[in-house]
Amino acid sequence: MANLYPHKLVNIISLDVLQDKLAEMFRRHGVSGYTIIRVRGEGGSGEVAGTLDFEANIMVKVIVPEEKLQRLLDGLQRQIDKGYHLTIFVSDVEVISPEKFSTPFK
Repeated sequence: MANLYPHKLVNIISLDVLQDKLAEMFRRHGVSGYTIIRVRGEGGSGEVAGTLDFEANIMVKVIVPEEKLQRLLDGLQRQIDKGYHLTIFVSDVEVISPEKFSTPFK
């Protein structure tokens, strides 16, 4: 049976124009990688259909060891404080290869 190791999954919903800014922040915080998915939906700020590139939302998924979580969340909070709209939620996950999530990407 494979061993499982606890990590955190950070989900971030934002406008796709923030993609490069988020990727740079991940690099600075030693994140090992991320996945981006185009999303659409409706919430407190209305419906985002994503039919036009400038109005599209993305969901960014990042898995980090718990010791990197707070620093990453602090960086995301700074973006919110600058006025960027981000929806962030964190979940507990277990991974099979913890070393994959410890080495920063380039």
